[in-house]
Amino acid sequence: MFRGVYVAMTGAVLRSREMDIVTNNLANVNTTGFKRSSFSSRMYPVLEGIAEPQKVVYKDARAMATFTNYKIDTMQGAIKTTNNPLDLAISGEGFFTIEDNKGQRFFTRNGNFTRNKDGFLVTQSGNYVLDRANQRINIQGNGINISPDGNVYVEQNLVAQIKVAKVENIEHVSDSLFSGSEVGLGNGQVMQGALEMSNTNPIREMVGIITALKQYETAQKVIQSFDDLAKRTVSDIVKA
Repeated sequence: MFRGVYVAMTGAVLRSREMDIVTNNLANVNTTGFKRSSFSSRMYPVLEGIAEPQKVVYKDARAMATFTNYKIDTMQGAIKTTNNPLDLAISGEGFFTIEDNKGQRFFTRNGNFTRNKDGFLVTQSGNYVLDRANQRINIQGNGINISPDGNVYVEQNLVAQIKVAKVENIEHVSDSLFSGSEVGLGNGQVMQGALEMSNTNPIREMVGIITALKQYETAQKVIQSFDDLAKRTVSDIVKA
């Protein structure tokens, strides 16, 4: 009986985690450069054996349910033309490399850039955009043109080349900011005067929320059924 309760509780926990991820996807449907996450879980039959302990939600359930966490969907979002010379999108593979004031590096597909008071190319939150030599890009003057290979020209003079990095094992840091392992250069092309939108499909996410909610409610009903059965069993024992 208690084993069945553990299985049902595990199912409820997994569906709760799935709803958190899907809800976050939906909340970022309008976040520039956002990449949705997908959730998957795997159930083990009662007598199949023991799974990896670190992946077990309830250890006393003897590994009858385990989760595989989540995966970030790197599919490209729609490209929106803005005609702002410092708005950049990547068509194809790769991420912009950015650096905060502490020198810590991150990756993003959100190319909604601007210049700070010192002329450095930065994100809206003030993080620096890096070139292929991992140096901060300083742009002085007007007449800014950026070619598909990332070359930055100011009044026809080459001043830098924006790095488009190939990144593996990416993880969400916040919104459209990611961490990961840089493994060379990506083959994506830089598009000036454009931004990449979120790749979240609101209809798909709404369906995901409804499905996860129904499965969560089913797990709750199973737990309640086991609880009622336990109470009747105790009552029968007392009467006997």
